Amino acid sequence: MTISLVETSATTATTQPAAAALPSFERFGAHVGATVRGIDLNQSLSPAQRDALRRGLWHYGVLFFRDQQLTPEAFLAATRTFGEPLRHNPYLPSLQDFGGVEIIESGQGRLANESWHADVTWQPNPPPATALYAAELPAFGGDTLWTSSTAAYASLDPLLQAYFETLTATNYVDANGYSRTPTDDPEQARRLGELRTKYPPIDVPVISTHPVTGQKAIFANQLHTSYIKGVERAISESLLRILFSALENPVLHARFRWQPGSVAIWDNRLVQHRAIHDYGDARRVLYRVTLA
Repeated sequence: MTISLVETSATTATTQPAAAALPSFERFGAHVGATVRGIDLNQSLSPAQRDALRRGLWHYGVLFFRDQQLTPEAFLAATRTFGEPLRHNPYLPSLQDFGGVEIIESGQGRLANESWHADVTWQPNPPPATALYAAELPAFGGDTLWTSSTAAYASLDPLLQAYFETLTATNYVDANGYSRTPTDDPEQARRLGELRTKYPPIDVPVISTHPVTGQKAIFANQLHTSYIKGVERAISESLLRILFSALENPVLHARFRWQPGSVAIWDNRLVQHRAIHDYGDARRVLYRVTLA
């Protein structure tokens, strides 16, 4: 698939007029991510602008916006450029949910997720995209990292690529500690226990194909993949270590430092992500919208 985009360099991006007809994209990392210029997410976007943003998402995997002063309602409306938001997230009922905008609060004893993963890959139809908005930030730390699942796949030897494409893995909501929860929050622990009971393990392809771009990507992930089927457990662990090492290559990463009013939206089928809990007990609050 050919994706036409207006891409700028870091030196020219700031000279773009604020009311440019189409957004421009300043590459964030060599393999993943772009900062979007010339778009106010509070404003109604034209069909051409929405199309450019969707193509940008497919091309870069994750898009970053700065200085977006959004109410939860405006944030929810802005995400509709990329798909229809889930009115309520059925998988994480313990989160505060305001008509599709979830409040993600960490710090003060709440642990952030620190393993590479794509969202809800323990369900047959994972959400295609997720968006975050920075509402309240600690004085330091709290970055989020993304890695390119497609570039990680491309980095593998062709013989390994062909072999992995024949394999199936088992994913589970609690495969590698997803349900860790504060001991002082028994209600959250109860709900996560119900989640594990309600959603049993599923079989998934180790390598997936993006339905729009046709790109192949590593679908197995550290958080939700238990094992590869049809091989001995030790071999499964070795094969997964190859995949996870490819995803962990820092050359493929984008590390985003949140600022007030920052927005990130990513294609769950092209990238994996992880949060860094390096801000102690400080409070960190993000709004999240999950697309159906």
